[in-house]
Amino acid sequence: MALATIPGSSLGLSSLSTVLVDVALIIVVSKLLGRLLARFGQPPVIGEILGGILLGPSLLGWLWPASQELLFAPAVLKQLDLLSQLGLILFMFLIGMELSPSHLQGRLPLASRISLVGVVIPLALGIGLALGLEQLSPELLPGQNNLAGSLFLGTAMAITAFPVLARILKDRGLLKTPLGQLALTCAAIGDLLGWILLAAVVSFSRSGSLAGALPALGLTSLWALLLLVGLRPLMAKLEHHYRQERQLNPVVLALVFAGALLSAVVTELTGVHYIFGAFLFGLALPRYGPLLRRLQLLTEELVLTVLLPVFFAISGLRTSLGSIHSPGIGLALLAVLAVAIGGKYCGTWATARAGGLPGREAEALGWLMNTRGLTELVILNVGLSLGVISPTLFTLMVLMALITTAMAGPLLGRLGYVANLAQAAIPKKSSPSATLR
Repeated sequence: MALATIPGSSLGLSSLSTVLVDVALIIVVSKLLGRLLARFGQPPVIGEILGGILLGPSLLGWLWPASQELLFAPAVLKQLDLLSQLGLILFMFLIGMELSPSHLQGRLPLASRISLVGVVIPLALGIGLALGLEQLSPELLPGQNNLAGSLFLGTAMAITAFPVLARILKDRGLLKTPLGQLALTCAAIGDLLGWILLAAVVSFSRSGSLAGALPALGLTSLWALLLLVGLRPLMAKLEHHYRQERQLNPVVLALVFAGALLSAVVTELTGVHYIFGAFLFGLALPRYGPLLRRLQLLTEELVLTVLLPVFFAISGLRTSLGSIHSPGIGLALLAVLAVAIGGKYCGTWATARAGGLPGREAEALGWLMNTRGLTELVILNVGLSLGVISPTLFTLMVLMALITTAMAGPLLGRLGYVANLAQAAIPKKSSPSATLR
């Protein structure tokens, strides 16, 4: 039986053939741009996100309008979106594995204060910005629940991308320094606070009220308790198996991945979101270094090479720079940047200085905490799918994520923290933090 062709496609390709062509194109474009920008001291994720944007209406759709129907017809987009969601789930599984108690060893009391202030101030400013946007451009926050949109925008402002930050620290030889350890600790705490906050906001957005959100949060908390405490004996057996065998047989590996996927289903059913289940399962795995590194390497090859670029492309197709067509939207972009950069930097810098950190290190920490990378795209796609932000606001926030991540490297360079460009361009396979986003 012949596969159905895509309506309107001049190439006469089946939908599966078009999906395969799209994936091949996406992989090549994203990786070439990622490698190119890495040579200029930028995290590869910047180029990969840009690759997704260039394949969308912002460039390819503008230069060649028929390409959207030819390459990204609705039937094809549905299949690409499924691939991107699988990549997102496995990426969150990787993030859960990446967080480790070893990241909480750099001046924990000071790091806790910096993280808390670095989350609360951008959160408050983001909520304030949302309230202002509702008055000036209500179409940017289209949801019926204005409070949900405000809380979501605040959460998006408060996030820091732990994997990107780790990559920047590695490129500049700061990973093992006191500043690097403090930055990792702050980012790990901030990441955890950010995901908890996002879970609460998603529950509130779906239920429409605080009372309606409590059951979802309660059930998700019970699932987290079961994974992190109840399954500890089973996880100990997994660690024992690896210590004895020094490898993961196919059945054990299949059970680990199946557990991550099923955990994602559970948190989706509780009313939060599937990304939290995958994250929690990764967090629940034994903190045994060789085992985690093995799982990371096995997962990264598929996720970072194939599935995440598809996620970037889907995000790029949802990003339209042409939507910034009026002075009002331009002012909204400037306001988004001012709140995102100012809130994170000022909160981090002031708390670091009050804690006794020298001025140069406090400045560096402020710019590091401003990196958002792929973590921001994850949050933005959740908000867009929930209908609490508009495609135009999505575009503004994607630009903010790119700018705040891209500016960290040059600003650190001005402070004297210079990157090793050769090392930045070719990440080592033995270091998961070097390849994660």
